[in-house]
Amino acid sequence: DIDECATGTHNCSAAETCYNIQGSFRCLSFECPSNYRKVSDMRCERINCFNYLECQNTPVRITYYQLNFQTNIVVPAHIFRIGPSPAYAGDSIVLTITRGNEEGFFSTRRLNSYTGIVYLQRQVKEPKDFLLDVEMKLWRQGTYTTFLAKIYIFITAHAY
Repeated sequence: DIDECATGTHNCSAAETCYNIQGSFRCLSFECPSNYRKVSDMRCERINCFNYLECQNTPVRITYYQLNFQTNIVVPAHIFRIGPSPAYAGDSIVLTITRGNEEGFFSTRRLNSYTGIVYLQRQVKEPKDFLLDVEMKLWRQGTYTTFLAKIYIFITAHAY
């Protein structure tokens, strides 16, 4: 594998981030929706919310992740772990894949009241890119706070 991102042999625009994958690369663009500000390369935080329901139902934070696996990955495979940091006694989370799982390759499971995982539950036989939106609702001291993980998953052909 040649890292086109490191060698500069990619064609990503200045507004995009180059991400190396096995045998290739992807040009990724990380934009914050309106009412969010970019606080790091991979994270947006909500600027404000105007009522109780909006505050509970729109993510306080959106974080982007990139994962790279090969088609021969053994399933079920835990590919992503999520939970509040720090976690407190009494915390409880609900995980939902809200977008990107139309073919049912992925699922979520709680490991305990404050940690959950996303796992690959079906073998991906051909190289394929996914963008999963995974919502974590944190129940803490009587209110819900929503967090959104946008997970790019690149399944590449396994190297022989």
